[in-house]
Amino acid sequence: MKWIQNLVSDPSGDPSTMRVATLMIVAAVLAQWLYLTFHTGQAQPLDWQQVGLVVGALGAKAFQVGKENSTTPPAAPTVAPSVTKP
Repeated sequence: MKWIQNLVSDPSGDPSTMRVATLMIVAAVLAQWLYLTFHTGQAQPLDWQQVGLVVGALGAKAFQVGKENSTTPPAAPTVAPSVTKP
């Protein structure tokens, strides 16, 4: 089960709440879809709500990773040049 811990941990090794929540949402939708598919014997289409839930969770995670890995450094403060009188 070490792979699950690695899956939900951030680069520093701490568990990420966002990763855990995303994994739980995807697992819940997938479990429901698999149950209905095996119960009826036919592949069931996903509802738009289910697709939206999965895409929203994965999109939010991708947005967070993009913000964390942003390579744009913060703007340096500007300093007014000092004026000296002779």
